[in-house]
Amino acid sequence: MTQSLTFDGNSVSMTARRTAPTPRPGEAVIQPLRLGISRLDRDAASHGFEGVLGHEFVGVVQSIHGGDPGKLIGKRVVGAINTCCGECDLCARGMSVHCRRRTLLGLDGRDGCFSDTFTLPASNLVVVPNAVDNDHAVFAHVLASALQAARQLTIEGKPYITVLGDGPLGLLTVQIMAKLNASVRLIGKHSEKLGLCEKWGIKHRHLDDIGRRADQDVVVDCTGSPAGLVVASQLVRPRGKILLKTMYPHEAAPSLLTIVRNEIEIIGSSFGPISEAITLLTHREIDVVSLISRRVRFGDAESAWQAAASPGMLKVLMECRSDAAKAA
Repeated sequence: MTQSLTFDGNSVSMTARRTAPTPRPGEAVIQPLRLGISRLDRDAASHGFEGVLGHEFVGVVQSIHGGDPGKLIGKRVVGAINTCCGECDLCARGMSVHCRRRTLLGLDGRDGCFSDTFTLPASNLVVVPNAVDNDHAVFAHVLASALQAARQLTIEGKPYITVLGDGPLGLLTVQIMAKLNASVRLIGKHSEKLGLCEKWGIKHRHLDDIGRRADQDVVVDCTGSPAGLVVASQLVRPRGKILLKTMYPHEAAPSLLTIVRNEIEIIGSSFGPISEAITLLTHREIDVVSLISRRVRFGDAESAWQAAASPGMLKVLMECRSDAAKAA
């Protein structure tokens, strides 16, 4: 019997299936060790996704349909959540992350990882080194997303960069941006979360305390709210850049008058390089452990889901197996 945390269109609950998910050719069957609950998971349940939830995981590869040329069976892994067809025009042009028939683990068109076992193409997987424990590795996906923002910027001189949003994505993004040759600050709403920036030596301000003088070279919106783009457009200078890291329905977008008049460049920024995130975690250059708010057993996933929605929470982790059971 396989237990999964699912959304049926009305409510989130633990459900049981008699059979494990069936892998397609080239797909791995993965048993999770550690799972993280993300705002993206909650947004997916609010915007039409139905099925098994979850996309942040560390797991062990149990089997691979069609053989194991990469010798992944028994290895601890994380993975990219995009799956591609390999046949469309975008895949042919090397843009498989934007495949026209792509699915996203636990977010769009594909059951997620909040289950006793789940499947993902073996080509998506990255082996986790022994030096990286499960608590660090489970942050690989959100850290990769933060890295993508930095990759999309060309830093010249010493630009002023503001990161909006004090959730895990914003707190990881500001740590990465602070390592660039830039003047970086985080703007948020929760004093206890902003306190982490004090610990890291990173500038920070409460949203209610900032001026909106349109003087920032780059604003990175990690708020997950339509209000984030409104604030970003008030902070960024004419011909500056706004990186959008969060998604919301297009009808919720604010007026574009300021953006048009000030010729502001808006850049969409999505998922990033999982392997680079693992490398960064190996070197312990980014603090992720301070973002862990609560740990629960996977059997208590329903209560964990509710807890993750609390305003003061950063990251709720679910433990599926003891570290003693992890593969070498």
